[in-house]
Amino acid sequence: MDKFIFFLIEHYYYSVPLFLVFILLIVSNASKGGKKINSQELINLSNQDKAKIIDLRPSNDFSKGHITGSVNIPSNDIESRSHEIKLKDQESLILVCEMGSQSGNTGELLKKQGFNDILILRGGIGQWRMDNLPLI
Repeated sequence: MDKFIFFLIEHYYYSVPLFLVFILLIVSNASKGGKKINSQELINLSNQDKAKIIDLRPSNDFSKGHITGSVNIPSNDIESRSHEIKLKDQESLILVCEMGSQSGNTGELLKKQGFNDILILRGGIGQWRMDNLPLI
């Protein structure tokens, strides 16, 4: 470990740009596709009728358990089925996948199709289960 740190210090002209690129990569992925929200925020928005929840998982996973009120549009079908997403005024679009990692790419795709207020459930259905929240 000491040799590695010594190498980084001695070759700072390589390590500093690499470190900056790494930080920029993390920052860009953190905001990709929409704002991340937690389970409680999703519940609050849903209870206030201020959100439409889109479950991006395959249909067989959706049928095994999903969040109340969510609509299943698998991420593979989102381009051809985005016309099915109808939002009311002041309504957000919440994307849910299994672990929260696939929603960012889908959110970027939906932004290109004109959707603006996109939110992503941080940790996806996996986190929802870990929070001991119900699935139907």
